[in-house]
Amino acid sequence: MENLSKLAKSEAAAGPASGPLFVVSMWRSGSSLLYALLNKHPQVGLMFEADLALLRPLFSKPGGWQDWVRRWEFWNQALTRHQLRAEDIPAGGTGFRNAFTLVHRQYARRKGATIWGDKSPNYYDRLNQIAETFPDARFIIVWRDPADTISSMVRAGRLGSAYFGRKGSALRGLLGCRVLKQQCGTLVSQGKPVLQLHYEDLVNQTATVMREVCGFLQISYTDDLSSLQGADRSAIYDYGSKHHALVKGDQIVSAPRPDAIEPALRRKIAGYVARWQGLAGPSLPERILDQLKYRGLRGYDRLTALGFCCLPLSLLSKYRAYKYGLNGSSTTCYRRGSGVSFEVNS
Repeated sequence: MENLSKLAKSEAAAGPASGPLFVVSMWRSGSSLLYALLNKHPQVGLMFEADLALLRPLFSKPGGWQDWVRRWEFWNQALTRHQLRAEDIPAGGTGFRNAFTLVHRQYARRKGATIWGDKSPNYYDRLNQIAETFPDARFIIVWRDPADTISSMVRAGRLGSAYFGRKGSALRGLLGCRVLKQQCGTLVSQGKPVLQLHYEDLVNQTATVMREVCGFLQISYTDDLSSLQGADRSAIYDYGSKHHALVKGDQIVSAPRPDAIEPALRRKIAGYVARWQGLAGPSLPERILDQLKYRGLRGYDRLTALGFCCLPLSLLSKYRAYKYGLNGSSTTCYRRGSGVSFEVNS
């Protein structure tokens, strides 16, 4: 198998990890599959898109106002999905690093695991910040062809995902690929332990890839790590849309998926890929306009998260009820990407 992975050449990669592990990709690029397989290992206990780093402003509030546990649960039900109890987590004044470490280690220790951390595509533009906060962190990056990634995002939107169906998702996914590449390159240049994998290898040569992953983490490989059978996927979002159906099944599907990209979008993707390869690409005005749109979208995403950090929870609850016409029905808040979507539980 050619170019299965690019392992950062750093002595820091040898030996058991004392810090967290982050599994990151662009959306719809295979990180959920890797999470499900890797978490079958008794020494690995990763959380699924807990995304506490997206709510980092919570920890800038004065100690007496730090209700980060409650707001985190309101944001994406991270505690409920992972069967953790809020009352077991100290909610007083603490820093982000300590809070992240406390909860993620607690989750891993519940199964007797020593490798703790988070799997999330939503960290794709925060790798440098995460590495600064956790100097001893390890990273596994999963790559997928941008056209296939965006086609999967479009299909997910059509299957009922409010997040992937919203305006601007494709542009986030396209230009985000370049951001992830740049930040990954920075980690490698700094000698951070980084393992880079490809989605196509993961689904077509699963056993070989999982051996590579286990070698990177200095843990033993067993054949059951190359099968979804018996994997615990209880923490994966389940709110009506069908885009998690494959990772929740028992078979790893490698067959080509239907192309869901419109011709104009496909031309744009091909143009940017060509430019990233040093060839001619989109015109300068198109690139400038796309960058402005992308930054506006990501700014909106971060502003949304900031609102959930600062606004009164009573106001956020009323906003949710108003926006979705709940009229007293119970709701569940699920954060997808860096935005927020809500599902009604009648």
